[in-house]
Amino acid sequence: MKSSIKTRTGLFTLLCSLGLAQATTAPAVAATHDVNSMPPVSIVDGTKLRTPKRGGHTLHVLSPDVLELVRVNGQSSASAGVDSWDFVNASGGLNAPAASKFSVTVDGKPVDVKSVGFKRRPLYAPLNERDLRVGNSLFLQLASPVAPGQSVVVKNPDGSLWPDKMKFAAEAHSLRYSPAIHVNQEGYVPGWPKKAAVGYYLGSLGELPVSNRKYELVDAASGRVVHSGALSNRPDSGWTYSPAPYQKVYEADFSDFKTPGEYKLVVPGLGASLPFMIDEGIGMNFVRAYAQGLYHQRCGHSNKLPFTRFTHAACHTDPAVVPGSGSGHDFTWKTIAKYANELNSENPAQRAPRLTSESAQLYPFVKKGTVDVSGGHHDAGDYSKYTTNAAMLLHLLMVGVDDFPGVAALDNLGLPESGDRIGDILQEAKIEADFIAKLQDTDGGFYFIVYPREREYESNVLPHEGDAQVVWPKTTSATAAAVAALAEAGSSPAFKKAYPSEAAAYLAKAKRGWAFLEKAIAKHGKAGAYQKLTHYGDDFTHDDELAWAAAAMFAATGDQEIHKTLKKWYDPADSGTRRWGWLRAYSSYGNAARSYAFAARSGRLSAGKLDAGYLAKCEAELLGAGNDALTWSKQSAYGTSFPEATKRVQSAGWYFSSAQAFDITVAHQIKPKPAYLDAIIRNLNYEAGSNALNVSFITGLGWKRQHEIVHQYAQNDDRVLPVNGIPLGNLQTGPVYTGTYGTELAALTFPRDNAGSAPTPFYDRWSDTFNVATEFVHLDQARALSSLAYMATLTKTKSQPWKAAEGAITGVPSKIDSKSSFKVSMKVPGMDLDGARIVWEASGQEPAYGETYTVKPSGHGAQWIEAEAQWPDGRRAYARKTLFAENGNATVNVNVTDAVATIGKSSDTAVYTFTRTGGTAKALVVKFKLSGSAAKWTDYRRPAGDMPESVVIPAGADSTKLKLVAMANSSGAKPATVVLTLDASPNYNMGKAKSGTVTLKQ
Repeated sequence: MKSSIKTRTGLFTLLCSLGLAQATTAPAVAATHDVNSMPPVSIVDGTKLRTPKRGGHTLHVLSPDVLELVRVNGQSSASAGVDSWDFVNASGGLNAPAASKFSVTVDGKPVDVKSVGFKRRPLYAPLNERDLRVGNSLFLQLASPVAPGQSVVVKNPDGSLWPDKMKFAAEAHSLRYSPAIHVNQEGYVPGWPKKAAVGYYLGSLGELPVSNRKYELVDAASGRVVHSGALSNRPDSGWTYSPAPYQKVYEADFSDFKTPGEYKLVVPGLGASLPFMIDEGIGMNFVRAYAQGLYHQRCGHSNKLPFTRFTHAACHTDPAVVPGSGSGHDFTWKTIAKYANELNSENPAQRAPRLTSESAQLYPFVKKGTVDVSGGHHDAGDYSKYTTNAAMLLHLLMVGVDDFPGVAALDNLGLPESGDRIGDILQEAKIEADFIAKLQDTDGGFYFIVYPREREYESNVLPHEGDAQVVWPKTTSATAAAVAALAEAGSSPAFKKAYPSEAAAYLAKAKRGWAFLEKAIAKHGKAGAYQKLTHYGDDFTHDDELAWAAAAMFAATGDQEIHKTLKKWYDPADSGTRRWGWLRAYSSYGNAARSYAFAARSGRLSAGKLDAGYLAKCEAELLGAGNDALTWSKQSAYGTSFPEATKRVQSAGWYFSSAQAFDITVAHQIKPKPAYLDAIIRNLNYEAGSNALNVSFITGLGWKRQHEIVHQYAQNDDRVLPVNGIPLGNLQTGPVYTGTYGTELAALTFPRDNAGSAPTPFYDRWSDTFNVATEFVHLDQARALSSLAYMATLTKTKSQPWKAAEGAITGVPSKIDSKSSFKVSMKVPGMDLDGARIVWEASGQEPAYGETYTVKPSGHGAQWIEAEAQWPDGRRAYARKTLFAENGNATVNVNVTDAVATIGKSSDTAVYTFTRTGGTAKALVVKFKLSGSAAKWTDYRRPAGDMPESVVIPAGADSTKLKLVAMANSSGAKPATVVLTLDASPNYNMGKAKSGTVTLKQ
């Protein structure tokens, strides 16, 4: 990406007051790297949107004395071993090849190999079809160093490790791509901290020694060194196994360099990073990406151009059914009973009857028939909508709008509502509030969930083809969450200004819901009123949701009786309100603390109505949460806030860096300090590529992107790349079981993830695979969106106008030959594409970056091309072009023109008619297959007595007929049928009429 945006400075005065801006350095030493001879990055490195195929390979000169030979292989079947480089024995031990197996020459002179190391990991494993690709690395430690500019060749003289045609050669060019240098691949804001990491895991050899502790910042276009500095050691801490990982990670801090442009980070001897921008718009870049991700999660709304290329019609617009005891609801009640019986051992024993049937409901349905449940957002990668999560989504967005200065004014995120003078995040929140408001039954309670009627998850469908839905019974946890969220929206000054009537309606519904809760507790007692369904809303039974409802209702109304109830129900200093006793501000207890702590700050209540001591407790808990995340960031070599307690148990899953930074952003509003902002940016950097594997953990951003994600739309559309703006779990324990691969992905890891000593360290445990432990929920999107939106308000681009613009694809021929390629480009009216990163996709071929794109038609018929331009500030434009490729062949159809043949009556035949459109100069053989309940030859044949599986359309003719005589019904099938289906051929195209059925009757 090259910047076309004019040079801009950060908000220097403001950032100085926050301690973020530093004085600029003296002019850099005049030095230049040769960009013209710079070697290209290999496809194997995964930075070109193409997934490396089996047989892909490359050589990295990692450092002057360490080489990495990378090879992609696979397995012929689940039971077979890898097809090459099978150096791991059945017990997980390494049988590395001897150093003598390798011949290394540097500028033609031999260099000895001192030691050999190895690592292996599944690289790519799509869910829908088996296509396993495994990444393998052999590491060679050399006896003498490779000097800059020298050429390295590695051979295997006896041919046992790779064939002669597979070449491992590289030049130690100063700008060669280094997988050991990790940067935010989108870039950095000029006035913000700008930090990158250096380090690399060598498998069985441990960590890469970094002997040169200097770095250079290099202009990507000219190769000129514009800044230099020293690397500082940043070891990781908190791990309890030996050897401790990530002790040889180093940090480059170039915060004092502020000149906008495109750069690479160079460590002499190691090579260069991927290119990145320094640009004032980088903050908005991430906000716009996350906003688009939440737009893609909208339910009941269409996703359409020009706002996205990942389009679908409005989905789940039909009313949901209220499940009664009549027929048609057995599946729903069986599923409800299953979850109700799965009790949470961490919670007190449930006093209320288990909700295993309609008759067991403490709060029976009042409404009957159907309920309008359209709208809202899909909860995660599936299409379900959980009330507790919907309420938390609304809360997290409203925290951004009400409590993070400047966020409410952002009206330029590229959404359909942008530019209407109402904040985009507020409008995204309104979509969720409108949905929650629909979930209230007549008695004031709220339904637990909107769910498919006949299965648990809507798999294998696009959203607009989704299932019929039902609502599940009301619970106090769902009701309390909905009450809290609607009370917050209804009392929000920003909401009341933009939507006064809706805000009043929300608050009225919240009050009715609160009355429902008061009545339920008066009748059954606080503990006895709770009926558990799924794990949603079951972290602390309903106690945390009730605390949140009380806090939000007090903040909305100032009612001192509710105030007393809140203080009775929730003590923010009680460690029992923390997850596992240590994770602060978790779930709805965190929401309660925020509702109270910001009640006066947001303008809901005057400060005099608050209890100063209780307020101090809430603030202390929120500051504690922010300080914990800050500490964890400091403990991480790569700056991500991975909890120390989680490190101790060596487990990871559902972890998202920018979502983790939300608590830091909240703490910063209470007690601002530069360290908080630095930690937010470090977490963002990790997510955007400054991690051990250079992977971007948010779709649609960065150079090295994941293809396979847990997302039903992405699994079922016809694109290679997933929808933009979806966060991916940054850390995982390892591959999980899937129906396609079973447990074999975990077994392929080396060093084994579950090894008792020296396992593959956690920051290196990534694979482009379907892994539910990396699946987001929209709460992760909302936490990151609100946090990063606040950060963006500290930049000049916060007020940059932007409404999505539609582009156009040019260069498509008027007549397309399926056997010929053509080159296309993109135009966006009123926009300069110089400086934009353009992503291309086309049906049947790999995506790519580039100003132009070569289209190779995937055969005959209708196809599409898509282009997506992204500027450094996150503005995007999309274009789509449909086309039809011709191949000069005729198109063949088959139709049944007489559907019945009478057995034993040769004059009553069944008839298939084959037709072709196109040239008729030559005879055409049309092949077909026969199936059905009738037996070929025995039950039917042609009148001539034979039964071939092809016909000939004669030269000069556009059709021919196939007649069938019915002989018998040997199978006794009723009816006896013959199914004829056209077979594919390179000599013709098949039309829409590909099959036909005839019946043999007595």
